[in-house]
Parts: sequence; structure tokens; C-alpha cells
Amino acid sequence: MELVSAGATDMPDGYFRHDERTYPLEIKKDLSADFAQIELAWNVRSKFLYSDRSKNAEFISVLEKERFLDEINEKWTDSPKKFSGKQLTQYDRSWDQDHFQDIKREIDAVLVEQFYSLKNPPINYIQIGGKGFFYMSSDIARLNVPRLKGKGILRARLKTRDSRENKYGFLVAIKLRRTISSTHDVEEKDGRKFPFSRNATYF
Repeated sequence: MELVSAGATDMPDGYFRHDERTYPLEIKKDLSADFAQIELAWNVRSKFLYSDRSKNAEFISVLEKERFLDEINEKWTDSPKKFSGKQLTQYDRSWDQDHFQDIKREIDAVLVEQFYSLKNPPINYIQIGGKGFFYMSSDIARLNVPRLKGKGILRARLKTRDSRENKYGFLVAIKLRRTISSTHDVEEKDGRKFPFSRNATYF
């Protein structure tokens, strides 16, 4: 079975039905994918701050405990042209790219678990291409699959969305850097086992 991520959306990428219960499932093509993107806003008084208009706004409370915003405002001290209120030009975008370099902090994969536990509905299972199938926080379906463990980075960066229109934004996201491969895999690659019974359904 080959699975495809739903991309940038609030909803689970899919569901599977096992032992007469339905469970949401997250799908990532590989470890290069971003998790938990949060938009950053800016004003003269507060400087950079987490935007409550972010689609993942429920995760802001977790990031606040990490005090990552303090680190952002210690390193990003210039006034971004993005929030100048005028029509943005290529010069503005290039200036912001030069003056707001990526900020990275190593984190544990537990932050990924916390992000998905705050979803509605909470997501306890994830399939990562090349690594396999894992549970997060709790193996509520009792599949006896490995827990997602590993290291990643919490990153603040400028993301270009449309270079021709000079559309870009500032955001914070998690990226996994390394994790031990699972013993299970929905795609059954590299000898890994199928994670649930064959009569289970995926949709």
C-alpha cells in the first residue's frame, strides 16, 4: 500500500479502522517534512510574536514553554520590511532574507508528539517514508508498534511562497533530523511488517 500526505492542512492525512474502531493517521513523505508550522507576526512594541491566526494556534502554548520566542527576538533585532505596510518588492524580500537568517535549536521528538496530541481529533499514529510506522504519546489501538523517538530542530525562518509576487512570511516549525527506523511500515519496505491486521481498512 502506498500512502500520500494530504499536505498543508489541519485535518489528518487519513484514517484506519482496526478492531471496529477508527483512528486518525499522519503521513510524511520523509524526514525532510516540516511539522507544526506557526506563523510569526511583528509589531514595533512586541517585536516578533506568534500569530493567533496560525492554523496550528493550539501549539503556541507548547512553544511558549520552550521560550523560543525570546531567542528569536534576541537574534532578529532589525525591523522586517515584510510588515512595513507597503507593497513589497524583490529588494524588500532580499533584504529580509539577508537580515533574518535561520535560527535553530535541537529538540526531542516529544515536541512532535505534543503537537499531534493537541489536534482535534488527537493523532496517535504516523507513517514516515523510509522510516516506517510509529505511535505517538500512546499506542491506543494496541498495535505493538514502536514509539516515535529521535532528535530534531525547532527552526525560525523566512519562507518564500511566491518569489514573482514577493509573497513570503516568517514562521516557526519542527523538523525531525534523525529517528530509528520502525519495525513496521504500511508500505512494507525494507522488510518491515504491516502494522495492523489485513482486514483493517485505510481511508
